Amino acid sequence: MVEMFHQVLERFELNVWKVIGLMGAALFGCRWLVQAAASRRAGRSVVPPVFWLISIAGSLMQLLYFTFYRVDSVGIINTLPPFLVSAYNAWLVFGKSARSSDAPTARAGDDD
Repeated sequence: MVEMFHQVLERFELNVWKVIGLMGAALFGCRWLVQAAASRRAGRSVVPPVFWLISIAGSLMQLLYFTFYRVDSVGIINTLPPFLVSAYNAWLVFGKSARSSDAPTARAGDDD
């Protein structure tokens, strides 16, 4: 078992592109911890605005990794939709609120 682990570590090469890809994967995964912490604080399920920024950063880093280092069409196709959806949601959250800071905003669940 130790020998097998040693063989795996010998084949593990770390370079700048792999660091970018790994950091992107870590960010993309950790965004759920941010969301869970915000939901726990609120006492209900919420998606904090920073969730979308972390999603953009993580998916962009992974997209760069798959595009320029791996040249992997599966990775690109897998990473592009979350990047686009996250960018759109960030635009909705930050772009609209910046443009309409004087106007009242409706929140989910405000049906009164």
